[in-house]
Amino acid sequence: MIKRISPEETYLLRREILRKNLPQESHEFNGDFDDQTFHLGYFVEDRIVGIITVLKNGEIAQIRGMAVSEDYQGKGIGKKLVEKAEEILREAQIQKIWMNARETAAEFYEKLGYKIEGELFNIKPIGFHYVMTKYFNS
Repeated sequence: MIKRISPEETYLLRREILRKNLPQESHEFNGDFDDQTFHLGYFVEDRIVGIITVLKNGEIAQIRGMAVSEDYQGKGIGKKLVEKAEEILREAQIQKIWMNARETAAEFYEKLGYKIEGELFNIKPIGFHYVMTKYFNS
């Protein structure tokens, strides 16, 4: 089941999956508490096993912090989270979604219709990323 969650509820998976071996404070993102930001969690029983954060700015939205627990990867949870976020964004009349996607996740996002824009770049100490985008028709 997917439902909206608080920013704080994303922190455990962010630390475990996205920010391994980084300082504790790195689990909070700029914009987590903005009015236009929303967070979704994928629940198995009472446990959050997948998360996604979406920051909206006018007709543009950014996906940040999409992660799935290692035990649940490869089961379609990430796809379901992205699709639910896109559904919410379409209703909000968002025209463009973008993200800094890890190099290792680019193929996953391409299968969901996102396109690489520009060259591979390094976000130290996290690793190599691509800017990826998806446009919705009006």
